[in-house]
Amino acid sequence: MNWLTALTDLSSESESHVLMTVLDTRGSSPRDVGTKMVVSKDEVFDTIGGGALEHQCIKTARELLSKNQPIQHTDTFNLGKDLKQCCGGVVSVFFEVFPASNFILNIFGAGHIGQALTKLLGDIDCTVNLFDSRDEFLQKEYPKNTHIHHLIEPEIAIESCQAKSYFLVMTHDHALDQQLCEAILARGDSAYCGVIGSRTKSIKFRQRLLKKGFSQEEFAQLTCPMGLSDLKTKKPMEIAVSVLAELLILREKLKQRKQQTNQINDSDNHDSKIVRFENREQ
Repeated sequence: MNWLTALTDLSSESESHVLMTVLDTRGSSPRDVGTKMVVSKDEVFDTIGGGALEHQCIKTARELLSKNQPIQHTDTFNLGKDLKQCCGGVVSVFFEVFPASNFILNIFGAGHIGQALTKLLGDIDCTVNLFDSRDEFLQKEYPKNTHIHHLIEPEIAIESCQAKSYFLVMTHDHALDQQLCEAILARGDSAYCGVIGSRTKSIKFRQRLLKKGFSQEEFAQLTCPMGLSDLKTKKPMEIAVSVLAELLILREKLKQRKQQTNQINDSDNHDSKIVRFENREQ
């Protein structure tokens, strides 16, 4: 697979990767300026010339990948002096890191609303896992960032999902919806757990969950009905827009909360260093 195809595929699958480009050459070099290759966690696509240069660049790329941040970085290699290559020239390589999306949505139910929602999510930087037990719904065409899963055992499906991801329950069966919600709440590590439905459905779910031993705090993690409360609609695409808007608002709030926590931690670490320094002076 060439670097361009790999770049497209990895981007659509929201898999972290690094695009490497030969930025400049002086003297003899394995490849020309503009030559590219792509490196992911487990694979390498195309080549910038092989040998020690490529080996070192792959190592650097994976070190950058481990930071899971959008990084731009340039390294310059003296092929003879630094890498013991016979070429003896000088090569500069530009590294551009594309981290995986941490916005992961697990949608249970590929009905009208599920299909509308995946269509909207196709233009957003996210990863979508779509679960349904009905083959005819899974055989439809979905955006490239949507991964299709045949739903057989609800509990096993929930266990397979990533921690801190978003769970959206909208199947054709209320009993299945409740079974999925119980498994999600039992995990206790979701960024969001929402169920499509009415206020009446929410009350019934609450009563059943409380009878099964779930606490008020656990039930409070459940959002039912999903979507913006001010938007009253029954049209699938409009409901999907409402749900997506709610998720984007929540994602932004979580991002701001994380930034505030990091700032507090940085401040605490700075203060502790000052205290240790002052103690040393006494």
